[in-house]
Amino acid sequence: MIQMNRTQLFGVIIVLAAVVIIVAIIWSLNGVYGWLQNETQEIVLALVMAIIAGVLIESVYKKLSPQSKMLKTTQTRLSDHNESLAKLILPNNNNIIVNGAEKVIGREDFLGVVTSDKLYFIGKDHFKIVRKDKSYYIQDLNTKNGTSVNGIPLESKDVQRLNDGDEIMVAKSLRIKYNEFWDLK
Repeated sequence: MIQMNRTQLFGVIIVLAAVVIIVAIIWSLNGVYGWLQNETQEIVLALVMAIIAGVLIESVYKKLSPQSKMLKTTQTRLSDHNESLAKLILPNNNNIIVNGAEKVIGREDFLGVVTSDKLYFIGKDHFKIVRKDKSYYIQDLNTKNGTSVNGIPLESKDVQRLNDGDEIMVAKSLRIKYNEFWDLK
């Protein structure tokens, strides 16, 4: 199988388009390829145009498609100065690093961590963790199955301060441990 990068692929498409245009001009002048019937010309042109359109649609789709939150949340780049950071320790011992002013956690963050039937109980955007005054706070995002911290349910408008070692229960089906640490760079 031949592998090409995008630049090579677009080059091939441009060359094919140029060939199609040249062949169309020759056919329209009824020159060397005049012996082909009009139906054959139309079929060949339609196939080439369909291939070009398919490649263009795929490249636009890939550029405009949203990236999975899983790809964004599993990177653990730390900041350049000393500050308190936090992580959520999942049941499979993977971590979700919380190092910004606000982080929304939802269903996609738990793919591969819990079974698919439990994922249905977790909201797309289930809760958020917000940093205020060097501390982190948690807020349920008005979900049907709720969020609790150390067994105490959060009301949708309430914001509760998180402490190192707190246990977060998501949708009564996923237990997460909250942990704070220091960035010593």
